[in-house]
Amino acid sequence: MINFMKSNMNHFSYEDWKKYFEKNNTHRLAIPFQNDTLTDKEKKLIFSSICKFEQGEYSDGKHLKKVADIFAKKIHDNDYKYCIRWFIKEENAHSGYLKSYMEHYNVCVKENVVLDNIFRKLRKLAGLRCEVIVLVTAEIIALSYYDALMNATKSHALKAICRQMLHDEIPHIMFQSYTLSHFKNKFYIKFIRILFMQITSIVTWVSCYKVFTSAGWTFKKFMRNNFYYLSQSIKLSTV
Repeated sequence: MINFMKSNMNHFSYEDWKKYFEKNNTHRLAIPFQNDTLTDKEKKLIFSSICKFEQGEYSDGKHLKKVADIFAKKIHDNDYKYCIRWFIKEENAHSGYLKSYMEHYNVCVKENVVLDNIFRKLRKLAGLRCEVIVLVTAEIIALSYYDALMNATKSHALKAICRQMLHDEIPHIMFQSYTLSHFKNKFYIKFIRILFMQITSIVTWVSCYKVFTSAGWTFKKFMRNNFYYLSQSIKLSTV
């Protein structure tokens, strides 16, 4: 587990975040497919969950852009609008990595994933606050998932993808936590986040437990990991 509480990025303004996303966009992963192999057992193990996360990473961001623009105007910081657009682009790049990996092994991309549909509907229930709570929850769980997935097979291409995801997701959590710090009713937000994390973690474990257990994870470790990162995010959002 990674402690990111002392990172300099925790003191970023939206102007700093915009510069970060712009710079990070120039360092995209070239997936090392050469001599990459998977056994039939490994394919059966990983691709069901990879399909789910590929769909979760992709978004046109229409609603998020809309509420982000309203928020940027409210706080008088136009840089946030650009941060969100860079963030969406980075998330879509993640989806592209996973999609390329599936296509390399002739795995069809699922067009309709139930879990992803639920997340998208929840994000659109209200304004930006709801969007960010759902997003940061998914990003925290993604840290656990990509950590486990990285060790679920011997595929060096998949390991490279997972390392890239982990590298990008931690700043995403700090970025979203900073946004949540702008909202009032901190106790209410904290309660909602803890409850939502409990529910989402259970649903994710049931859906993807084979990947976690194959990498040596237990349900207890999975929950401990998720709430460890959640606690850091909550601290950042209440500063």
